[in-house]
Amino acid sequence: MVRESLALVGILAATLASAAEAAPAKPSSDPAEIALLIKQLGSEEFTVREEATETLTKIGLPAFTALEAAATNPDREVRFRAVRILGTIRELDLQRRLEAFLSGKDDQGEYALPGWSRFKKTYGDDSQSRQMFVEMQRADGELLRALEDGPKPAAEVLERRTLQLQQAAQVGVQQLSLGQIAGMLFVATEPDVTPATQTMLQIFNYCNHQSIREAIDGSAKKPIPRKMVGTLITRSEDWAAYQAMILAYNHKLPEGLVPALKILNGQVNRAAHMSQYALLTVARNGDASHLPLVEKLLEDKSVVTRMQENNKVWDVQVRDAALATAIMLTKQELKIYFTGRPEQTVTDPQQIFFNPRLIGFQNEADRQAVAKKWAEWRAANPPKSPAAPDAKPAEKPADKPAP
Repeated sequence: MVRESLALVGILAATLASAAEAAPAKPSSDPAEIALLIKQLGSEEFTVREEATETLTKIGLPAFTALEAAATNPDREVRFRAVRILGTIRELDLQRRLEAFLSGKDDQGEYALPGWSRFKKTYGDDSQSRQMFVEMQRADGELLRALEDGPKPAAEVLERRTLQLQQAAQVGVQQLSLGQIAGMLFVATEPDVTPATQTMLQIFNYCNHQSIREAIDGSAKKPIPRKMVGTLITRSEDWAAYQAMILAYNHKLPEGLVPALKILNGQVNRAAHMSQYALLTVARNGDASHLPLVEKLLEDKSVVTRMQENNKVWDVQVRDAALATAIMLTKQELKIYFTGRPEQTVTDPQQIFFNPRLIGFQNEADRQAVAKKWAEWRAANPPKSPAAPDAKPAEKPADKPAP
């Protein structure tokens, strides 16, 4: 039995030794060898060209500088293969570094991952932020490299990317990954990057994709994508401000108050329907400090909603929505003003603002009667001047008008 065991050990040792001898040696990174291999990329023999390509790929980073020079070689075949090898080396090196990055082991002495210094400044350096950053790198490394080059190149690549995605969407159904959308959000929200309005509109459209919706509203909410979307909403201007406000309302993001106030202040060329949604947003997320701005719209007769029922026409004008907002901001009840209306128990602002039977009118006389009640309340509760530092708040609550 002992002899058989010793014999078995001997066979195993011999097998391992034979396998070691058969294992291919690691390609040399000697500059002279690399130069020879690059020359062979242009060989007349296909097999020689293929072997040189494979060997240079295995050598990897030590051959990188020489391959960069070969990418401008007069020989077309050498140029083509050098560029292809460089791409493979970059990808393999990136994947290796990303795995090290996820484990928290940044490679010392190597160039930093593009965009990371900016990203961690805003979103921190922990396992969640690194995971999000890796998803972005893998989804669109070109966009992050452009950001590293500066805000202008980043804005240009961002615009080009949205155009490419628009074209792709025309071909078929498009579903973007979280990494793709987060990459665009990250670049678009950098303070020194100024995306075009059309680019912003497209990015807001992408925020309706399932991947980002789940990150914002799902059971496992991710704070980084949510913060990105909120930041982009506050940066929105022009027509993008309206789309940003709608997005914020649908996802219950308080940042929607910023574009809503821009619309009501006239910073955006607003239409009647934009004012209605802006007032709706203020009613949900605003406070009494926004009341003066809302009251400026109490004379706006633009029609935003109209409904016909049983030969009766109900109109909701901007001033009606403004009055409803003012009532809600002052913590009063709508039924005190809009008496005899159905569905008086409705409390959701969206159901209130889009229900002509609740805050709309069939004639001007009824509207003026309600406006008079507000005027009486305002006369009894004039706007307060800014309080002095030592002033005490009034202890008596505001009176409500009689029905």
